[in-house]
Amino acid sequence: MRQEQHKIMKKIIFLIPTLSIGGGERVVSELSLNLPESMERVIVLFKKEISYPYKGRIISLNIPISQGNLFYKICNYFWGLLKLKKIIKSEKPDYVISFGLPANFMNILSSWFFSNRKSKTIVRVDNFYSSLVHGFKGKIYKFLIKVLFNKAHIIIDVSKESAEDLVANFGVKKEKIKVIYNPLNLKEIERLAEIPLEDNYKEIFQSPVIINMGRMSRQKGQKHLIESFSGVKSKIKDAKLVILGQGELEGSLKDLSKKMGLEKDIYFLGWQKNPFKFLANSKIFVLSSLWEGLPYVLLEAMACGLPIVSFDCKSGPREILAPNTDFSYQTKNIEYAEYGVLVEKENKDLLSQAAIKILSDEDLLKKYKAKSKERVLDFDIKKIIKEWKFLENDQ
Repeated sequence: MRQEQHKIMKKIIFLIPTLSIGGGERVVSELSLNLPESMERVIVLFKKEISYPYKGRIISLNIPISQGNLFYKICNYFWGLLKLKKIIKSEKPDYVISFGLPANFMNILSSWFFSNRKSKTIVRVDNFYSSLVHGFKGKIYKFLIKVLFNKAHIIIDVSKESAEDLVANFGVKKEKIKVIYNPLNLKEIERLAEIPLEDNYKEIFQSPVIINMGRMSRQKGQKHLIESFSGVKSKIKDAKLVILGQGELEGSLKDLSKKMGLEKDIYFLGWQKNPFKFLANSKIFVLSSLWEGLPYVLLEAMACGLPIVSFDCKSGPREILAPNTDFSYQTKNIEYAEYGVLVEKENKDLLSQAAIKILSDEDLLKKYKAKSKERVLDFDIKKIIKEWKFLENDQ
């Protein structure tokens, strides 16, 4: 019996820079915890930073690729590639599944350069890549995607619109792409959402709170959110804005809030191990991103029963909030969609109008709270994990 189990056992390497702070990292966490016991998990990190629970063994490449000048970064990257080759040779996995562009390139290169590798290469795309390929660095990314991605065994994309972008703008073969949405452990989120807030946070949430969560970067667009919040305050005097997360723009965003005279009403609460208790005590979630893949934070907010107001950016928000519409369409106004509100991207006036409407209309607020809870069931890990069954059956 043991021999038969040994024969059907499959080994998966998850390759990702870290296991802390991010949507892709949460997906690795959920997959490692929920894949069948017949699969052995090995999580290979660029750097051993871990914030999320996991199941399996951790191996660190220990490469500081984000430090130093370009030459130093390239040297470290290829040093990591050699280390990965040794790990794959030793572990003999059936699959190497990578998350994020640096890991995806490394995964494919390790298969391409080291032709004796037997494991199948799976890369996961979690962004709308056409939004990334601007400037010199972006042109390099576009060239590498075009050259390398078709060499992968399978490309897992998190949204249909992002998948279409790969085919139309990067020459990726459609038959190589499989769309699998981000999974959520709804039962665990509900448990964490019920944990009471610490006393030092309770006073903030006695007011109507607009909440945003994500890395403080240009992509996440918190600048537009802060500017739109000024409009909200003109109508809803006691409104507060809470931003969860960290990032390179944190200082400039705090300066902007002071410049606009909003520093007493905007709270930067940093990265939180349990963001769900903050989400559950807020009134609405606003996504101000300029581009996404399939925004994990939007789904997490919906799991906490929050009404959603989101920029209609590429890609994901429309696919989540208006699944029966044309995903290539982008509104030029405010669209009260089936499961949330979509707003023209980067239009801070419309964003504040939509937020004011939801906060002021109790019936609309209740409607979208119920709609969030209804829609998010489609992303439950129990449902999404079935779409990864091909790993068991693939020969």
